[in-house]
Amino acid sequence: MNPVLSFEWLKQITSNCYNVLFGVLMSVAGYFLPIKNIVHVVLFFFMIDVLFGFWAARKLRGERFSVKIIWNHTIPRMVLSIILILIAFIWDTTFNQGFISSYNLFGWFISGVLIYSIAENGYLITSWGVFNKIKGSFSDKIKSETGINIKNVEQ
Repeated sequence: MNPVLSFEWLKQITSNCYNVLFGVLMSVAGYFLPIKNIVHVVLFFFMIDVLFGFWAARKLRGERFSVKIIWNHTIPRMVLSIILILIAFIWDTTFNQGFISSYNLFGWFISGVLIYSIAENGYLITSWGVFNKIKGSFSDKIKSETGINIKNVEQ
């Protein structure tokens, strides 16, 4: 057997494996394409929440920016939130559940909690009553829709 031929065969197999893996990856991405806007909004709200949280910590407590806090708190919460939305989407599409889109509900709830946090930090930073009204509005809306009092939930 010619060693050059066996090397070519191995190179073609490897190339084909990469093509198959890329095809699988793109199929998964295509499956989740309908919820990309929800994921983008949640990611955007997480980024704004981090900025407002940093601003509040710097102004109120004189703390410096800490990447450790982001990796220990924000990133796990963000990843788990996105995983919950993805799982809810899988659940809805698998069981042809069209009565209420649970992935929309999860995205709505997580976004509402993030907006509440942004408004809370905005009020602490500026003492502007509008932020307090927004915070109260979102708190009341979440409580009326889910029965959960967000003011008493440990963050």
